[in-house]
Amino acid sequence: MWGKIDKPNFLKALIVVVIAFLLSMVGEFYFHEEKHFAFEKIPFFEGIFGILGALFLFIVVKIVGLLVSKKEEDYDRYYTS
Repeated sequence: MWGKIDKPNFLKALIVVVIAFLLSMVGEFYFHEEKHFAFEKIPFFEGIFGILGALFLFIVVKIVGLLVSKKEEDYDRYYTS
C-alpha cells in the first residue's frame, strides 16, 4: 500500500516538520496569548496539534485516493476501438 520510502524526500520532509516545530516552540516563548481552554495551556500545544492535523489530512487523502482511483485497465475499454 505505501510502497518503498524515498529516503531523500522523506528526510527533506522530516527536516521541514522539525523546523516548523522548532519555530512554533520559539514563537511560544515570545508571543503570549490568552488561553481559553485547559488543554491549550499544554506547552507547545499549537505545534503538536498542527503536526497531528497535517498527518491526519495526509492519511485521509491517501484513503480517499485509494477509494476513488481507477485501475489502468479501466481506461482501456473507453479508449480502444
